[in-house]
Amino acid sequence: MSAIEAYVRVARLSEISLGKSKRVKLGDDDVALWNVQGTIFAVNAVCAHQHFTSLHQGILIGRTVTCPMHGWQYSLETGEALSGSGRVRTYRVKIQGDEVYLERPSSA
Repeated sequence: MSAIEAYVRVARLSEISLGKSKRVKLGDDDVALWNVQGTIFAVNAVCAHQHFTSLHQGILIGRTVTCPMHGWQYSLETGEALSGSGRVRTYRVKIQGDEVYLERPSSA
């Protein structure tokens, strides 16, 4: 399997404006893609606190997203909760031209 075959195309880069997000599916996972100054980060969109699929609607400050439901904050780099405990899964991202790819889940 080549390097790009280990990844799944999920969006176009042009669909994710600077400072904005896009919710996509990767297998059974809901994933929030965030464009932070031209770098795309991908985290599970389900907040670890109350398990709402809302992180794609969160408030972005730097490389931190705040869940709009109850204010839990997560690092987009590590997925670690900065308020509360727990974490959200992060995903490896590859960009090829205008295409955004996420690493294929090991169960796929």
